[in-house]
Amino acid sequence: MRNESNTAWRALSTEDKRDTKTAGYGMALLLFILLVCFNESRADQTVPMIAGIEDTKWQLVELSNESVSPLAGEKRPHILLDSTQKKATGFAGCNNFFGGYEIDEDALTFGPVGSTRMTCPDLQLNLETAFFNALAQTNKWEINNEALFLLDERYVLARFTKEDNAEIADTVWQWEKTNYNDDRKTVPADPQHYTVQFRENGTVDVKADCNQKGGTYSASAEEKRLFIEITHSTMAACPEGSLEDEFVRALSTAAFYYIKDGELYIDLKYDTGTIRLSKQRDK
Repeated sequence: MRNESNTAWRALSTEDKRDTKTAGYGMALLLFILLVCFNESRADQTVPMIAGIEDTKWQLVELSNESVSPLAGEKRPHILLDSTQKKATGFAGCNNFFGGYEIDEDALTFGPVGSTRMTCPDLQLNLETAFFNALAQTNKWEINNEALFLLDERYVLARFTKEDNAEIADTVWQWEKTNYNDDRKTVPADPQHYTVQFRENGTVDVKADCNQKGGTYSASAEEKRLFIEITHSTMAACPEGSLEDEFVRALSTAAFYYIKDGELYIDLKYDTGTIRLSKQRDK
């Protein structure tokens, strides 16, 4: 009887061990699958996160818990991180700035910042100094409700929002006419020689007769405000009668915009006139 009991016990133990071993394999497989899914999930999250901050023009709206309002000419401090060159550029309140940056998932640091050397009023100088200090202290970032936050270990240093410029962005607009409020008007002989293209990252490309120009812009879809700054240009000598200077001068004094019947109208500062542009047609 004891032998039969021992035999039955050994058989039962063998089955238990087999079941335990099978369960162990099952748990190991489950843990492996969960680990793979977790890593894939992190990979899926990381790439869009970095893509969401780079190659986008971010406007500064809050600095050290203080709201930041647009400055003279409706220009607002902003920053753009170029993913190709790993270079940060922007406007700090009085001067344009540039410098390197490093990003790794939610970690972000800025290198030494260089800037232009304009003389600044105290208000703009204080804002600029605080902005540069915030960049120097930044070691993390996050995007929440479409706002970008720069942070150190404990505090939010700065908050930015995207420009709402989809209404005019990435269309090539060609100059049809400018009507001035002193009853003058200018009509280019060939509108395709004078074009402007607003990029979603906050840069602007301008063709002004024989020269290519570029710069930055700020647009508000809600208030219809528009600010354009031309910062660089080729230096070709355009033929006599060129409207290059007039076209660029008008764009540089943009104040408001609206779209009517598919055409873009830009009102100039001080109510001096309106530029009318149409969508460039394929040649």
